[in-house]
Amino acid sequence: MTVKEKLSFCVKHGMAIKYIAQRMEVDPSTLSKWLHGQKGITHKNEDLLETTLKKIIEEMFNALE
Repeated sequence: MTVKEKLSFCVKHGMAIKYIAQRMEVDPSTLSKWLHGQKGITHKNEDLLETTLKKIIEEMFNALE
């Protein structure tokens, strides 16, 4: 699954782009435009997005224990 597919999955299941962007410390439009094919994303932000999504999911999983 690509990073873009992971972002799409999270958004489709209720995670707000704004929340993810805040965690990454980027403007939400950066993710929104990339997700909707209006703009590209830097490799740096793509890597940061992958790391951020992993952290969010890990925090959610740990909260369930």
